[in-house]
Amino acid sequence: MTHHRDVQVRELSLAFNDLDFCYLPRAAGSAPSHCADFLCTVDASRFFSNGGHHIVFALDCEGGQGGYNPHCGPILRYGKNLWSAARGFIIFGDGAVMAEGWNGTAMPALAVIADTVGAGFDPVRHPVFTLRITAGYRRGAFANSMRIEIRLGESAKGALLFAGGIDGAAWGLSWRGGSKAAMGGIAAGFVPPVATGCVEELLPRSASHAALVMSRFKFRIHPPSTAP
Repeated sequence: MTHHRDVQVRELSLAFNDLDFCYLPRAAGSAPSHCADFLCTVDASRFFSNGGHHIVFALDCEGGQGGYNPHCGPILRYGKNLWSAARGFIIFGDGAVMAEGWNGTAMPALAVIADTVGAGFDPVRHPVFTLRITAGYRRGAFANSMRIEIRLGESAKGALLFAGGIDGAAWGLSWRGGSKAAMGGIAAGFVPPVATGCVEELLPRSASHAALVMSRFKFRIHPPSTAP
């Protein structure tokens, strides 16, 4: 992890097998009614234009690749294995946003998120944006829900470009006392370990020049009324 002018910055590159990700430090909470809150500024100016397919933001990451899941072998970046279970959002180059529930299978839960703003979010035209994700557990103001806001530029107070969310028991989780989050990107040329003898081949693929710059990221669990 690098720092520039006291701002956390992490550059993710798809140079190896069209996939990169990193974890944030685990956040701890003190009450089941609290919610997970993730804030991050994204510079995607070298991502979609270089073949990147979608950007990933995952909360409540658990488990790892290998064994009995579809990949059958670990997917390691920075010494850490890709999660097998999580929930969060993915962002595409055309501005589409989807909720994803990773469940250790080849059929994760996916749902299109309707934009309630109508500002026309376009990460190609406006590649620098700041997003906030708020996700509840089984109790509290955000119980069984996930929310996402995307704002123009490097500030959480920038012009609102996209806002939406999803509700339902499938999108909430039982309280665990803490959560681990991750951010990453992937392109269409990714080859899973199951196709290469359960050992990932870290070779250049379709988007070897695609990169994401993540900065100002914060992840914590707190009462819903507490500002980030």
